[in-house]
Amino acid sequence: MVILFIAITIVLLVLSWKYMLRLEPAGVLAMIWLVSAISVLLLSNYIELRYTGGVFMLTGVTVFVMGTIFSETFYHPEPTGASLELKKQWVCPVLLALIAGAMVNPIYSIILHGFSLQVLLDMREVLEMNKGIAGDRYSGPEVSNFVNQFFLIFSYAAPVIGGFCYRLVGRWNKTLCIITLIPGTSSMLWLASYLVCSFSYGLPIRMKAKAILKFLLIIVGFFLILFLSMVLRTGEISEKTILEISEKFVSYSLGHMHCVDMWYTSYTPTDLAWGGKTFMGISNLLGIEERVQGLYPEYLNIGKNGFYGISNIYTCFRPLVEDFGEVGAIIVMFGLGAAANMSFKALRAHNAIFFNQMTLVAIYGYVMWSFAASFYMYTSYLATFVVVYFLFHLIQKKIPPVC
Repeated sequence: MVILFIAITIVLLVLSWKYMLRLEPAGVLAMIWLVSAISVLLLSNYIELRYTGGVFMLTGVTVFVMGTIFSETFYHPEPTGASLELKKQWVCPVLLALIAGAMVNPIYSIILHGFSLQVLLDMREVLEMNKGIAGDRYSGPEVSNFVNQFFLIFSYAAPVIGGFCYRLVGRWNKTLCIITLIPGTSSMLWLASYLVCSFSYGLPIRMKAKAILKFLLIIVGFFLILFLSMVLRTGEISEKTILEISEKFVSYSLGHMHCVDMWYTSYTPTDLAWGGKTFMGISNLLGIEERVQGLYPEYLNIGKNGFYGISNIYTCFRPLVEDFGEVGAIIVMFGLGAAANMSFKALRAHNAIFFNQMTLVAIYGYVMWSFAASFYMYTSYLATFVVVYFLFHLIQKKIPPVC
């Protein structure tokens, strides 16, 4: 099975190479999973795998790329000749409004959990507050209400608009765009919309040393913010805490390969949810499915030979299998690969511009979060794309072709 795992990894690399260089959805998905596959192979002495589930996941990613290749054979949209223009006068007020709205949620959350804003003036109290909020989130029913959920939309919409506008605005507005990166968990949305903007306006994405360095710095910055947030949640800053978080970091980074691998080998088919798991944000809202804290209660020890780390990360593939079965999940990945490429080509041809901008940001979000879970398990994410669609209309103007 290890040989088959390696063989599929090589096939995936060959099929997706050109898409990776162009940072198209199929290339970004392949890049993420190739890094995971190579990493677990290098750490095979410490991470336990049976490789059956790993083969299934890599097959799903490969089929996504094959769906992209298939759509290339028949979908060739005619360019409309229309052009786009950013309404720069709207950028600053929109960004300020989104940033202000994004700040409401954490402040309101502090008050909702019984803390005073004065705790922000004392580092020890900040640590205790983070520990308390994290404990409420994972040990019992989360303290939340409509206001809390509503302003989460601002936290997600802000990096989408920030990433989209970054290449098109001046220095002051660039600073605002960078500020929208502060919610580290939403950084992928910033990067997704940055790519969508580049494709929309025909801006080159040059893979030069300087660009690669900037990209690596963004990635490092994201992981530093994530690491710091994990340390703060413990309520203590010490060498012991940092070492423990480092182990957790490895578990979070690669635990998904083990969890799905073990789950897949013992999975017993049940009644299919037909999208209820993948789109938990909708099915939970309608009362069809019930979401629990942490998404999945099964925590597994991913390590061996002295390494210990637990994880309950089951990627986008577990909900796909629970929704459509094994064969159905593969078919969905093929269709999603084709749809992603068709949306990408339609945007390049300036067909249904705002709709395809929103669609591609949503697809990139799903692709970039595929190693963790279905991106559409939360209602706030789904609502964000509706808001973003109207914001794309607000900050841009479509200019008809000159006859």
